[in-house]
Amino acid sequence: MFKIGHSFKSKKLYKKLSIIVLSILLVIAIFKIHWLYNLELSSINLRFSLRGEEKVRDPIVIIGIDDSSIEELGNFPWDRRIYKALIDKLGKYPKVIAFDLYFDVKSSEDADKVFSDLLKKDKRIVIAAFYTVTDNPKFGSIKRLFLPLDIFSKNSKVGLVNHEYDSDGFIRRFALTDNVFEVNWYSFPLLVAAEFLGISPEKYITYLGDSFKKESKILINYRGGPYLYPYFSFVDVLNGNFDPMLFKDKIVLIGATTEALHDTYFVPFSGYVRMGSKVRLGKMPGVEIHANSIGTLISRDFIYPLYNDILVFLISLILSTFLLIFLNNLSNFAKFIMMLFIAILYLTFANFIFSKHNILLPYYIPVFGMFVSYFSNLVHDITSEEREKKLLKNLFQRFVSPNVVEELIKLEDKNIIYSKRSNISVLFADIRNFTYYSDLREPEEMVKILNEFFALVIEIIFKYGGTVDKFMGDAVMAIFGAPLYHEDFAERAVYSSLEIQSKLRELQREWELKGYPKFEVGIGIATGEALVGIVGPSQKIEYTAIGSTVNLASRLEGIAKGGEILICENTYEKVKDKFIIEDLGYVNIKGKEKPVHIYRVIGILKDGEKY
Repeated sequence: MFKIGHSFKSKKLYKKLSIIVLSILLVIAIFKIHWLYNLELSSINLRFSLRGEEKVRDPIVIIGIDDSSIEELGNFPWDRRIYKALIDKLGKYPKVIAFDLYFDVKSSEDADKVFSDLLKKDKRIVIAAFYTVTDNPKFGSIKRLFLPLDIFSKNSKVGLVNHEYDSDGFIRRFALTDNVFEVNWYSFPLLVAAEFLGISPEKYITYLGDSFKKESKILINYRGGPYLYPYFSFVDVLNGNFDPMLFKDKIVLIGATTEALHDTYFVPFSGYVRMGSKVRLGKMPGVEIHANSIGTLISRDFIYPLYNDILVFLISLILSTFLLIFLNNLSNFAKFIMMLFIAILYLTFANFIFSKHNILLPYYIPVFGMFVSYFSNLVHDITSEEREKKLLKNLFQRFVSPNVVEELIKLEDKNIIYSKRSNISVLFADIRNFTYYSDLREPEEMVKILNEFFALVIEIIFKYGGTVDKFMGDAVMAIFGAPLYHEDFAERAVYSSLEIQSKLRELQREWELKGYPKFEVGIGIATGEALVGIVGPSQKIEYTAIGSTVNLASRLEGIAKGGEILICENTYEKVKDKFIIEDLGYVNIKGKEKPVHIYRVIGILKDGEKY
């Protein structure tokens, strides 16, 4: 035999952990679905909104091609001499000038030459290129590159201005490099930032290290919503309506800001209500997205996304395990409240660590994983509870009264069936000379006697809340104090013994009338610690007690004469004020090194007198 209490508990724990792991893996998998993945992406917008807008400290100024400029200078595109005039107005004050405009179409020869000469002379200038992607059913995705005219690109730095769209249509990141036609092109923000810092793009990428180079994508640390950076109208600068010192040592970005040129996009702060306003912010001009990207590169306040599947799994596992394992003793309602508290605590922590340290933790996935784990385990617990009730009923209906079975089922703690050390009283009752008469009488007759005796004993043991452990031939073993504990378990054992002897005398008269032998019963009771619970192989489990207390009770029953009730010293100490007891002194008992002090129970004391 072996203890299976620990085995049951371990299996239960392993099942819970397995359910947690499978639930989390399921949640991670379903979050790959488009709309659920977009939900997780939307958490980035939420975290930006909760962080709020920050004061712009980046040395960046935007000159916008706005409605006023188009109204005064005419429809776009403009004569390229206008850009030459603008740069002349800016003079030497800006450190870098970058055009988020496309110069890929020829205009007049004179105007193109003027702008080409400007680019050749002024090395502060960065211009833009872009590519398009077309899905072809036959050839797959086809890229088409739109470069500035050769006379411009050979005299200037050219960076790609393509925006990186997330699946929900928002722009949250930009590429450092892009491979088009087997040529590695630097992005517009990287070229501008490197020019401002006075280093090469290659050196800047080397500085970033492998963690960024592998992805080649940088999350934009947006300072806020649209029109937060300093803006100047193109036409105002062209007309000299500005203070040149505002552009000193700055990056000047020139690009479209009017909706008419369709260069505005959704960003995390779209929909944000700016402090002091009631209007929700709309789309952000592409040139300001580049400003935020360049600002992120210059200040190096990068956002660090901790979003790989392994980390998501570990965070989800910690949250779910803490709730379902370490708080397992709570009621389902209390566990649900704790789950809500842990979810709020985690989301608050995720918002805080983003706001203060730019660390982007997985947001909804761990919380969903915890909820799915909780409800999966709840379903498992409900079905397991029904199985445990059935197990308890099947296991104990043979050993205890139906009332006790119902009490056991109602108990929330089902660990009572697991093997553990407990203080109990063990009773052995055996029919004297039964084996001798079995050889002389008919088997049917002896079985009838045995059944009548067992029925009597079971009824009395159940009456006093005891547990019929087993039948061994013509003997019975019973336990008092387990699985349901009673403080007076030793008294109950003695009371039941006295009643067995009393009722047996009535039964003996019936046996005598039928011509059966007049059998007597010897009873032994021992009290002490024993290992109590389910034992045995999984194919045949039993609820029993094991230990020296059980052995002592059996030895006492063995030396008891017919009609006697012998008890040990531990039992005597617990019941001496309730019963009339005779001290029999010390006797040598098999299996005990020292003599054992034993007593004989004679009757019940009532108000200090024999009853």
